[in-house]
Amino acid sequence: MTVFLESLRLAFSSLRANPLRALLTILGIVIGVAAVVALTSIGGGSARAVENRFNAFGTDTITVQTSRFSSNATALTAGDLAAIKATPGVKTTVYTVDTNATVTAGSSTAMETITGTFPRIKAIDHLTVAAGTFFSEFDVAHDLPVAVLGSTAAEDLDLAPLRAVGQTVNVGGVRFQVIGVLASQGGISFGSVDSSILVPLGSIEGRLVGFHPDISQIRVQSTPAAVDTFSDAVESTLREQHGLSTSDQNDFQIVNASSIASAVSSSTKTLTELMAAIAAISLVVGGIGVANVMLVTVRERTREIGVRRAVGATRRDIVVQFLVDAVVISLIGGVVGLGVGFAGAFLGGSALDVTPVFSWTAVILAIVVALVVGTLAGIGPALQASSVEPTIALRYE
Repeated sequence: MTVFLESLRLAFSSLRANPLRALLTILGIVIGVAAVVALTSIGGGSARAVENRFNAFGTDTITVQTSRFSSNATALTAGDLAAIKATPGVKTTVYTVDTNATVTAGSSTAMETITGTFPRIKAIDHLTVAAGTFFSEFDVAHDLPVAVLGSTAAEDLDLAPLRAVGQTVNVGGVRFQVIGVLASQGGISFGSVDSSILVPLGSIEGRLVGFHPDISQIRVQSTPAAVDTFSDAVESTLREQHGLSTSDQNDFQIVNASSIASAVSSSTKTLTELMAAIAAISLVVGGIGVANVMLVTVRERTREIGVRRAVGATRRDIVVQFLVDAVVISLIGGVVGLGVGFAGAFLGGSALDVTPVFSWTAVILAIVVALVVGTLAGIGPALQASSVEPTIALRYE
C-alpha cells in the first residue's frame, strides 16, 4: 500500500512538472471517451424519438390503404370495410376520404389535405383537441360544414388555436366553420393529421369529392387480447375478400406503426453502435499517445530509477510506479471525457432537436476501456524501466 501511495504521489508530481505534455496526452483519452458517450447518447435519443413518433398512432392500430407497389392494386370498398369489421380481434374501424384543396382564411392561403371522416377517428388515433371541440355524430348525420384543423394546418393559415375557433375558412369554394384545433400529433406523413383539416365526410361529398367516393384509408383498432395477431387476421380477411390466391401479391397495403418503429429503432441502434465503435478507435490512438509519453518519461527518469533501485526499490516497485503513472493519465482523461461527452450530447441533441438518452453501460464501458488502454500502454514502458540495471542507470545523463 505504501508503494502504491508513493507511486501515486510521483505520478501527480510528474504531471505537474510537464503540464503541457500531460494535457496533450490526456486529450487523446478525453476525445475518445467524449465521442463514445456523446454518440451513444444522441443515438439512443434518436431511437427513442422515432419509437415515440410511431407509437403516437397507437400500438393497437393499423392502417389499411390501397397498395402503392402492386400493379393490380384496387380501391378499398364498403365491402372491404364490412369484412374487416367482422374479423376476429377487431374492436372498431373508421375510414377516411382524402382530397387536396386550397384553403383560405382571411388573407392567408394554403394547400391542405382535407380528410372526410367520422368522430370515431379521435379515439382510434388518440387525437387531442388543443382548442374548441371535435365534430360530433350530429354534425355527421346532418352533413354540417364544420372543420377541425391540424396544428400545422392552423399555422399555415396564421391561425392561433384559440383565435381559430369560430372562424370561417374557405375550402375549395366551400365555407366551413372551424370548431376545433388539434394539438400537435407528430408522427410520420402516412399517419399524422397535423397538416390535415378534418371534416364530416358528408360535408364534402358532392362538393370536393364525388358521391360515394373511394376509401382512402381504413384505420383498424384491435381488442386488447388481439394486439399481436389482428394485423395478420385483417390481411387474411382482405386476401380472401379480394379473391387472391397464395401466389398473388397483396393489392392492398397494411401499415403497422409498431413494426415500423421496431425496424427503424433497430437500424438506429445498429448505426449508433457502429459510430461508437469508430469513435472508440480514438481511445486506441490516445493509448498510443500514453505509451509514447511513458517511454519518454522512462528515459528522462532513468537516473531516478537507478537511485531508487540503489536504495532498495525492487523491480516490482518500479513497474507499479510507471503503471500508476499511465493509469492516472487515463483515469483523468476518462473523467474529463465524461464531462465533455455529457456536454456534447446536450449540445448536439439541442442542435438536432433530440433529447439524449444516456446509457450507463456505455459510460462505464468507456471508462473501463480507457483504464485498460492506459494499463496496456503503460506495461511496456514499466517493464523497460524495471529492467534498467542500477549501475547503468546511475551513470545515465
